[in-house]
Parts: sequence; structure tokens; C-alpha cells
Amino acid sequence: MLASSYNRFGQFDKAAEAADEAIRLSPKFSQPYTHRGLAFMHLNRFAEAKEVFEQNIAQYPNNRNSREGLFELAFISGDTAGMQQQLDWARGQSDERAGLVFYWQAETAAFAGQWQRAQELSRRVVDLAAERNDKEVAAQDASGEALRDAVFGQCQQSQTAVTQALALARDRVSLVRSGLGLALCGDVGQMQKLINEMKERYPKDSFINGQWLPVIQAAKEIKGGNPALAIQTLKTARYEAAAQFWPQYLRGQAYLKLGRGAEAAAEFQKILDHRGQGQFSSRFVATCPVLYPLAHLGLARAAAMNGDATKARQAYQDFFALWKDADPDLAVLIEAKKEYEKVK
Repeated sequence: MLASSYNRFGQFDKAAEAADEAIRLSPKFSQPYTHRGLAFMHLNRFAEAKEVFEQNIAQYPNNRNSREGLFELAFISGDTAGMQQQLDWARGQSDERAGLVFYWQAETAAFAGQWQRAQELSRRVVDLAAERNDKEVAAQDASGEALRDAVFGQCQQSQTAVTQALALARDRVSLVRSGLGLALCGDVGQMQKLINEMKERYPKDSFINGQWLPVIQAAKEIKGGNPALAIQTLKTARYEAAAQFWPQYLRGQAYLKLGRGAEAAAEFQKILDHRGQGQFSSRFVATCPVLYPLAHLGLARAAAMNGDATKARQAYQDFFALWKDADPDLAVLIEAKKEYEKVK
């Protein structure tokens, strides 16, 4: 449990140490292997993470968390055979884990800029949870879809997903994801209601108050044209390493709006330097792996702002490589291509 807490708070070295001690004390206990593997993944120690997850699966072949970890590691390394192996395992499950197939595929599609496919797959995930009458999971999945839609600028669809999610269940995860999606789309009125609800229901929750409320407020300020206030607000976010890239991404966007290219570039580079922290896992509150490819775009814009055309071209090319199969009508992609023409 100590290892789990360290991971949640972004203290990954300590998480690995605590998990190692737990394994020493009880080598056949499954959970410490998961926590150790996640810690190594967060630290970009991918080979060690894979070894730990495989050790766990050797003892417990149907351990979901280690299977999910191996899928993510395979995706990071471009190992399509490794990804398929875990998808085949998930397809063979008869319980709620069967929905992992669609969830993993939705996240990989979104990462590649395939918003339409990600949306279709996410609908199947939500429907499967609803069929099981698991309203809390269905709400979390729907609110995750809403957040991803908002990042892609698809705010009408995001609003629809928020409405569905909150009608199903209103827990920490669905409230945070919905609130952040609404903030990104500029729906301040409904967002504020959710913020008030979270403050009232979770007054002592460290993650709600010390991490996610500042992130939501910062997103609102950026959308509202107050980037300097967004940067100030993010100073109160306490657990940045565990926040799934959101503080860095939003701070980078704010610096771009302020014309401060060097500071923006530094924030986006933080994301690119920590590939293992952009999780697919639904265990994390506001997971949104598409922020990683978008960090390449942010870096390109920052370099162009700094007058470094060579670096800008490379960053744009890196972004286009990740989105080579993206939906061609996405506004963010169309705009990126226009910007690229100016630095070619």
C-alpha cells in the first residue's frame, strides 16, 4: 500500500523501493509486482518494468494490471506483436476485462489522431459497462471520452458525453474528468458547479484539492484568455509528476499565448522526456495519452516563436509522424500543416 501511495503521489523511486521490500516479504503476493512495474514505467525504465510485469504474469496469468502494463510497454516500443498478445488475452476474458480490448484500442487510436475511431471504440466500452449495470465504471468511461473529445476540440460531443457520464454516476473520477473537459471547452457555468460539488463532497481530498482543481481552473483561465493567471494557478498544483502531463501541457499552452517561447518549449520538453508517465490506464484520474503527441506540436510552435526554424521543422515532422494516419479533417491537424508551411 505504501508503494501504491508513492506511485499516486509521483514519488516513483520510493514506490519501487517499497514494492521491492513487499516482494521480499511475500514473493507470491501479486500487487507489489504491479506497483513496482508501474514505478519503473514512470521512470522510463522500460526493460525493468517489462521484467517485473512478466514475473507477475508467470504466477498470475490473468492479472489485469500487469497485462495492461505490458500492453503499454509494447505500444511505447512499437511492438505490435506484443500489443496483439495482450489484446488476445483480453478477448478471452468473460468478465468486465473484455472491455479492455476496446479501451486500449480507443486510447491508441486517439494517440494517433484517429478521433472518430477512438470515439466509436469508447462508445463500445461505455455500452459494455452499462450492460453490466456498472454505472460507476460506465460514468468514468463516458467522462474519459468527454475529456478526450475536449482535447480534440470536439466540444459538442464532449458535452453530450459529460451529460451521460454525470447521469450515470458522480464520483471523483467522473467529476474531475467532466470538469476538466468543460473547462477546456469554455463551459464555465457547468464547470463551476462541478468544482463546487467536489469542494463540498471532498473537502479533505488531497488529489481533488491539491491537484485537479488547480488544473481545471488553469484550463478555464487559458480558454478565457487569462494565461498569466493560469500559470499562477498551476503553482498550487502539488503533485505534478502524478498529474498525467496536465500541468506541463497547460503551462506550455499558457506560455505560448503569452509569447514566451523558451518557457513553453521547456514545459513541452518535460512531457517528451517522460514518456512512461503518459498512461493509458483508467486507474489514473484524468489520463489522456494524446497530450504526448500534442507536446511535439507545442514544441514546434515554441521553436517557431523563438525563431528556430530548424528545430520547429523537426518538431512538426515528429508530430506528423505520430499522426500520419490521423483524421484529415481535425482542426488541430489542419492548423499544424498551415504553420509548417511557414517554416519549411
